[in-house]
Amino acid sequence: MANRIVLGNDGSNYVLKVSQPGDNVLSPSEPLIFDSTSVRSGMVYAGGNPGSVSSSGVDWSATKGALGYIPLTISMDDRVGTIETWNGSSLEEEYQERAGMTETTTTHIKPIDFRETPHADGMGGSGRSATNMKFIVLRIPCHYGKMTDAGLWS
Repeated sequence: MANRIVLGNDGSNYVLKVSQPGDNVLSPSEPLIFDSTSVRSGMVYAGGNPGSVSSSGVDWSATKGALGYIPLTISMDDRVGTIETWNGSSLEEEYQERAGMTETTTTHIKPIDFRETPHADGMGGSGRSATNMKFIVLRIPCHYGKMTDAGLWS
């Protein structure tokens, strides 16, 4: 089995390096998935300040193109704090810690309200509108469970 991760002193620096599946991180033949010594690690790929956003979200890939995986995004809008709802007829309470939630796909970032149970479409929230939205898209994969050669590198 190949060495996949280096964390610690590599002889001259303290580093974190992760190789692609089957590739040796000590002598990689493919680009590393993550390399803390590279200036491109976590590089901002796209971003924007679209202001008001509808419940369908923003197509961040429209000008840059999709990365082929779901990337890590950082976003903010005017909706902050927590939301608590109470249904007196069914005696159910719902609490949402981060009111300004977003959902990211391979092409879109979409403001959402949390749903306790996933919808039939697999989404964890229902769309909402957002005001003063700002976001950045990083070149870090967030496609847990699907980080394979076929999913990322082909």
